[in-house]
Amino acid sequence: MKAVIFFSGLAGLILFGPPVIKPLFHKHEVSVIVHEIKHEIEAEIQEELKHEFDHQSWDSQDRCRYEAERTASSSGSVDALRLTAGSGFLEVVGVEGLREVRAVARACASHEEFLDDLLLLPDMAGNTFILETHYPDFSGWRGGNRYARLDLRVEVPAGLAADIEDGSGEISISDLGSLMLDDGSGEVVINGIRGDLTIDDGSGELEIRGVSGTVSLDDGSGEIVLVDVGSDVMIDDSSGEIEVRGVGGSIELRDSSGEIDVQDVIGNVRVLSDSSGDIQVEGVGGDFIVDRDGSGSIQHEAVQGTVDIPKKKGRR
Repeated sequence: MKAVIFFSGLAGLILFGPPVIKPLFHKHEVSVIVHEIKHEIEAEIQEELKHEFDHQSWDSQDRCRYEAERTASSSGSVDALRLTAGSGFLEVVGVEGLREVRAVARACASHEEFLDDLLLLPDMAGNTFILETHYPDFSGWRGGNRYARLDLRVEVPAGLAADIEDGSGEISISDLGSLMLDDGSGEVVINGIRGDLTIDDGSGELEIRGVSGTVSLDDGSGEIVLVDVGSDVMIDDSSGEIEVRGVGGSIELRDSSGEIDVQDVIGNVRVLSDSSGDIQVEGVGGDFIVDRDGSGSIQHEAVQGTVDIPKKKGRR
């Protein structure tokens, strides 16, 4: 992801260079630039945004009538990050050689008065950097067509441990240490976790590649793709396909509906329960066990240990 964020205006492109990070005690001194974008050129603006942010999906982020910039940073040494975000795109990236936490956000709102309540609220608790986001209270609002979000990028020292809670919107996370993620909805892409990974996810696709430790996933709905895990994997999934490739430990999973496709596991593969959907397993160094299965075929190949699956016609 680019460390420089571009914003488009009426006459062209407004460039924000690397944000000037203010000391923690001056967190309310943020620069604010407000634009009202006319409807007749909104399509042109969005084309420019898509060009500059071609790695993001703007399908759910194509409205930004009023916008402002928010910045925040840590003070002193940082051992961990605790981040609470609401709606909007979220990117958290570990940067080699970085010693602080730096955050920059684009606040987008349907009404100019909403911008005053779109804030980054930084704090420190020991060596843990705490960053919270604040949004307008719509409870008393009677008008229609309202929105307010923060598209947030956070840069941290590579390998930093993080505890992240996110409401809605796409998430991209890379090059962190141990990670705990509590996500409401939206696609999640994670790369390069140098420790254990724990995810509690409501809905949306999960794509995870490169975890050195254990992986624990509790997922509501959406496809799961998990590749290259150094240790054990535990998955509790309600619906959606599950694809797992390359696990250095064992796999234990529970699934309600959707196909299960597992390949190249050093240890055991155990399916505690599966309501519906085919199960396909290939390349298992240990045992392959299915405790309970509803509908769908079970196929296995190159299992080095014991195979124990429910007996049904047509299974091999």
